[in-house]
Amino acid sequence: MQTELSLIPADVTIPEESKRVFREALATLNEAGMPYVVGGAFAMHHYSGVWRYTNDLDLYLDRRHVPVAIEMLSSIGFRDFGEQAAGDREWIYHAMKDGTLMDLIWQSPNRVTSFDGSFFERGSEGAFLGIPVRFMAAEDLVMSKIFTLNHQRSDWPDVFQVIRGCGGRLDWRYVLGRLGDNWAVLLALIVLYDWVYPSETYKVPQFVRDDLLRRKLAHVPSRSEPVRESVLDPWMYSRPL
Repeated sequence: MQTELSLIPADVTIPEESKRVFREALATLNEAGMPYVVGGAFAMHHYSGVWRYTNDLDLYLDRRHVPVAIEMLSSIGFRDFGEQAAGDREWIYHAMKDGTLMDLIWQSPNRVTSFDGSFFERGSEGAFLGIPVRFMAAEDLVMSKIFTLNHQRSDWPDVFQVIRGCGGRLDWRYVLGRLGDNWAVLLALIVLYDWVYPSETYKVPQFVRDDLLRRKLAHVPSRSEPVRESVLDPWMYSRPL
């Protein structure tokens, strides 16, 4: 599906039936005090004002709360939409109601990042379709998207928009800490960001580049290092098109 980026308000492009279903689901979770954060395209819009069309709503929550959240959604008519790719059950639950899809996510597909209560505490307060919500913190949004670079899609353009929208306010030390040994992915992303937006390179602090380049120069590749295709896409050659 072609990705479209625009400055049109997100709620303008959402079908009315989906708006109704999203509001009902979020109100149900809120009334029960379920801790979650809104991620995906809607969080990107929250931070950047840029809208990328999507047909679902991504909610991130602690694995411990997933069974209760599923039960809540089932009580208002959501059904299990099943796996869209083998292995989905290890990180995501697809819920469907009246043709509207909601995803409950508790870890990244590559298992690098697990979402716990700290993500809720770090979240940014806001509203979605008139319902009070917390949006995933910008730094955690970067982490949720930075490894999506595979045959079917790349979320790096979304990360670029978050960097631009936050105007240098990202906690880059937090991002570096979360990436750990996978720091080279951020280096590659920043090199491409600088090439795409040369007049906005100041939105990535120089100390981040200096740190990453120092690591790159100090790193001596070894044949004993593992192939990392599965970090970018756990289903590199098996995910259905």
